[in-house]
Amino acid sequence: MRALLLEDNPDDAELLVFELKRAGFDPEWSRVDDEPGLVAGLGRSPDIVLADYNLPGFGALQALRLIGALPDPPPVIVISGAMSEDACVEALRRGAVDYLLKDRLARLGPAVEHALAQRRLDHARRHAEAQSQQHERRFRAAFDHAPVGMAVTAADGEVIEANAALLEMAGLSMAEVRGRPFDELVLPDDRPVLAEYIKLLGEGRDGERRARPRGRSDDDHLGRPVREVRLAGRDGKVTWTQYSASLITPNGVDGSPIVHQIADISARRRAEQALQRQTEQLARSNAELQELDRLKSEFIATVSHELRTPLTSIRGYTEMLAEDVNNVFGDDDRRLISIIDRNGRRLLALIDDVLTFADIEAGTLTLTCGPVRLADLLLSAVEATRASAPPEVAIKLDAADSLPELDADGPQIERVLLNLLSNAVKFSPDGGTVRVTARADAGEILVSVADTGIGITAAEQTRLFTRFFRSAETQRRAINGSGLGLAISKAIVEAHAGWIGISSTPGVGTTVSFGLPIS
Repeated sequence: MRALLLEDNPDDAELLVFELKRAGFDPEWSRVDDEPGLVAGLGRSPDIVLADYNLPGFGALQALRLIGALPDPPPVIVISGAMSEDACVEALRRGAVDYLLKDRLARLGPAVEHALAQRRLDHARRHAEAQSQQHERRFRAAFDHAPVGMAVTAADGEVIEANAALLEMAGLSMAEVRGRPFDELVLPDDRPVLAEYIKLLGEGRDGERRARPRGRSDDDHLGRPVREVRLAGRDGKVTWTQYSASLITPNGVDGSPIVHQIADISARRRAEQALQRQTEQLARSNAELQELDRLKSEFIATVSHELRTPLTSIRGYTEMLAEDVNNVFGDDDRRLISIIDRNGRRLLALIDDVLTFADIEAGTLTLTCGPVRLADLLLSAVEATRASAPPEVAIKLDAADSLPELDADGPQIERVLLNLLSNAVKFSPDGGTVRVTARADAGEILVSVADTGIGITAAEQTRLFTRFFRSAETQRRAINGSGLGLAISKAIVEAHAGWIGISSTPGVGTTVSFGLPIS
């Protein structure tokens, strides 16, 4: 403890120090007897000042005036040989914490202890006040300049404070808002939302921690529940906002003020509404397109079916002419009849493809399954393709007769083979080779049709099994085709619980493979 003694008598000073030590203190002390000495001593920040009431020219009252002007004055105990009651009162009025008579110094220790304790309490109080003021300044700065609307209400809901953001949203002044029920700022239809929220908040349930729709979060970034309410402005303008609140005194204490937060989400709501309108428009457009696609498919199927009947008749009479049992026609006539027959078969095949795909799209493709020897189908398809293929393209078959039987629709599987073979021949140049392989492996039969043709780019390979798709190179070379063969083949193979895939390199060739389960 640092003690400053304002005393002109050294013996009296020693006596004071003795009493301090007897009371259990270990003082670091100094003695002064005039104003300059007191000023110098105060510069060493003493913990306690013991001042003699009567000094020649400078006493305790003058010292109290000087010490009282300090920002953090040390406690002063006035000591005198004899003091009147009025003098004691005056000393206390000027700031002394206590007074003692020199013949009663036994009370010095407790008096100093009390003074030091009081000073510690004063320091703690001033520190708490400073902290409180600092927190209040921070809260006020955050409150006034917050980007969201904020209001503080009493427990009865009347507005105490509101920040600039909320006043701007409401189009009101502070004078118009203060003392007004907060829920009057909200549209009447949304006021029950606030009432329920505040009720649950007061019950300590943190404002509606209840089940919410899956995939939706009703919490803000601090984990507090939020609700959407509409703010009613002075000019009739409605502002969509996100609302949350918290108690200033936590744990649902009755009578606690409430801090309300209102965030303007009008722009987000407008964007959501616009997106909803676009989604609904897209749904209507999609439904219309699906209906148009259905009508188109139905029309194509109907027209194709109507074309098939007269075309079948034409092909029948063409076959009769081609037989020429009486040798009526010459070589030129037979060539023309052959052209008619070939184009009739092409047209009939195209119509069959369209009708088959119509069944596939409608989900009415029916398989008539039974025991099938794939080796026989492969041989039949290869021979049929050779008969119509250019002689410059070689077709080779590599398939064992011992392939296991399949439970499949034979004509449909043969159709797949003919589609793949005709494509391979069509895209192979003169001198090219088409190789057909088949083998049993891991419970399925694998069939591959490989050509040495023009190939197809990687970007277009993913679209090869799409209906009516024809590659850019096919169109550039004006190669005939409907773009249905691979799509139909894929549907037939997958209807047999199989798979189909393609690998191709431009300028090198293409391999189409498919697998069918043996069981």
